[in-house]
Amino acid sequence: MSLIELLPTVSQLTHQDKLRLIHFLLLAVAKEEGCSLDTASNEHHENTLMKQLTVTDAVVWSPQADCEAVQALSQLLVAAQETSNA
Repeated sequence: MSLIELLPTVSQLTHQDKLRLIHFLLLAVAKEEGCSLDTASNEHHENTLMKQLTVTDAVVWSPQADCEAVQALSQLLVAAQETSNA
């Protein structure tokens, strides 16, 4: 099954199941990379991780929403243009 076929199903999962999927994929990739994971001792850590993830807010920062960053990028572009025109 391809990723494109999976995405509609994944989008229908509950928040908790999406977190479980993330955890599962993280463990699977780690295992593929050769990391030794003891899942028996990780059960308690998994529950703790799931609790932490459910109360964590994601913060996304963008320079478009930061006036100072927009000004700094603008100044860099002007300086680069002046340098290339010189």
